Amino acid sequence: MKQLKLLGWSCGFLFACGLVVAVRWHSELRSFAGAHRDVGFYLLLAVLLMIPAKFLALTAAYLLELLGVGWSRSSLRMLWRPQASVRLDIVAILTMLVLPQRHLGYLLSFGVLYAIDAYAAQHINISLTHFLSAWVLQVLCFVLFQSFLRYWMHRTEHAIPALWALHKFHHSADRLAILTSARQTQFTKGLEEGLVFLPAGLLTGPTAALPVVGTPLFMAALVYFTYQTFILVNGYLVHSNLRTGYGWIGRWLLVSPHMHRLHHATDPAYHHKNFSFDLVIWDRLFGTYAACPPGTEVTQVPVGLDDNPFNQHSTLLGALREYFITTLVVFWRELRRGLVACVPARRAGQPEPWVHGRP
Repeated sequence: MKQLKLLGWSCGFLFACGLVVAVRWHSELRSFAGAHRDVGFYLLLAVLLMIPAKFLALTAAYLLELLGVGWSRSSLRMLWRPQASVRLDIVAILTMLVLPQRHLGYLLSFGVLYAIDAYAAQHINISLTHFLSAWVLQVLCFVLFQSFLRYWMHRTEHAIPALWALHKFHHSADRLAILTSARQTQFTKGLEEGLVFLPAGLLTGPTAALPVVGTPLFMAALVYFTYQTFILVNGYLVHSNLRTGYGWIGRWLLVSPHMHRLHHATDPAYHHKNFSFDLVIWDRLFGTYAACPPGTEVTQVPVGLDDNPFNQHSTLLGALREYFITTLVVFWRELRRGLVACVPARRAGQPEPWVHGRP
């Protein structure tokens, strides 16, 4: 029986690894299969690759978590009888992955995403990437710069009350699950893209020719592609119930489930910690890195908000109302408080209106 379980676990792990590989080479495999439509195997492969890469990454994350923590603690089990927080996660992921995302995003972001796309369509090129001649140097600068921007964008969302009012929806999950990674509104996404649109354009993806297969530099290309794939899948895993901290890699290089769970903790000691999404170096460099004290089980650390206006309804209709309406109400109230705080004629002795529950 033990050998049978080991065989099943090994097959599941290999299948998850295959899905991860398919995520990275999704477009290349689709082109390859499309060029061999006369062969039944490639037709079957083409049908399989009709599944979007994000769905493959999501499936791989669910399977890896299931293999790591078992059924009783898995995010998959949470979907069986979802509670209020998980229902809200489901609404968010359906809005992000299933519905016509970009066009729906134009509407739900009140035109912010449309303005960004329309502006980008004018082909205004401010990228400095072409000044870096080597492909490896372009990739290195691109990865570091994009990660740096994401770190400070995230940190800013915790520092500015109006932005926190939007971002707190993501932190309102009172139980982490893989789908919590998608717990974001299109309006928040639009504002985030708007704030980093111009800075991100300074260093874009590599423009130099890819290193030739078989050369020493091609190993750097494989490392880059592996990193891209890992970050996509890891975006789901860091919100899972895995205990792992990835060892020294998680302490010094890549964000782990252990590290990111502390960022979601209700304990005020972690409210200004672990802002990185991918590379740990920024938290290390700017003094915002935190880890559990020795002997503390990270999965026992409570997550969520002390002042939580979400997860109040256990019905689908209630979850829809919280996603589409409550998020905007919370943002508007915080924005109005900020505007009131700027009025010079504010009565003496009135408390600062922008103080909120969690920074």
